[in-house]
Amino acid sequence: MIKTFVHKHSFVWPVLGSLIIWVLIGVVSGNFGSEVLFSCAKLATFAILLGLAQMLVVTSGDGAIDLSQVYILTLCAYVSSDLMKTNPFAGLLAAVLVGGLCGLVNGSINVFLKIPAMITTLATGYIIFTIILIAAPHMTALPNAGFVSVINTDFGGISMLTIIAVLLAAVLAVFLYKTPYGKQLHAVGQNRRASQLSGISNRRIIITAFVLAGAISGFTGVLCGAFIGGAFQDMGSTYFLPSVAATFVGGTAASGGKSSVLGVCFGALMMSFLTTFLNAANLDPGFQKLILGVFLVLILVASVNNAGKKK
Repeated sequence: MIKTFVHKHSFVWPVLGSLIIWVLIGVVSGNFGSEVLFSCAKLATFAILLGLAQMLVVTSGDGAIDLSQVYILTLCAYVSSDLMKTNPFAGLLAAVLVGGLCGLVNGSINVFLKIPAMITTLATGYIIFTIILIAAPHMTALPNAGFVSVINTDFGGISMLTIIAVLLAAVLAVFLYKTPYGKQLHAVGQNRRASQLSGISNRRIIITAFVLAGAISGFTGVLCGAFIGGAFQDMGSTYFLPSVAATFVGGTAASGGKSSVLGVCFGALMMSFLTTFLNAANLDPGFQKLILGVFLVLILVASVNNAGKKK
């Protein structure tokens, strides 16, 4: 019974991992208060959002993964900052639209040219980064001061960033698990041939997943720019590894067809706790990245092996 419950509710593992590492942080730092929880939840915001975006692409199946996320995030941070000098809402909307457009390009190349998602997004990512290098010197890198103030507001220790991430995750959960599109996305990820024969438009479902992922990445860029006080080149690289780890440790199947919004959220929180613990233990930054990298590889191996057993 326990095995069945854990298999059905894969978020259990990142929840347990978060609790264990939280206790370890308290042991190392001597601080067992809620401040550590709220701080880690705030820092986990960007990994949560990018993880949710990655989850959409991975769930579409065929071993898909989006390597262009960090570049979309950076480009949209510049776009929003530049336009926010005129209108904050226009900057936010433009960033989401630009992110969605990048996702549309990724999805269209993947579907119509039949180029694997990893290769597609790696190539488009470099193109987007080139655009950033060319355009950045001519764009305003500082976001609207009023918008920055709102984004960095706390409510009883709970960050506005955390609230936004939770709300977006809740909306995405309803969209994925209560709407026809969500059910079709999981069906496509499980078996594209079978879904096509059942009348599902695989192309539309897959491209939509990329578009939504791009839009979320763009939105994340807006929040990230406001949090750190501006846009800069390669600003998203810090959050890519934790977001990918959060995607798979949260229960998203590497082979596609299975997702867990709650698992991604707790997976990102666990990665934030892990980073905080490594910092509290005063480990060398290079060694910290090595540990995080090994952790991600182990997660991917476990995910792929689990998918192979199901088949």
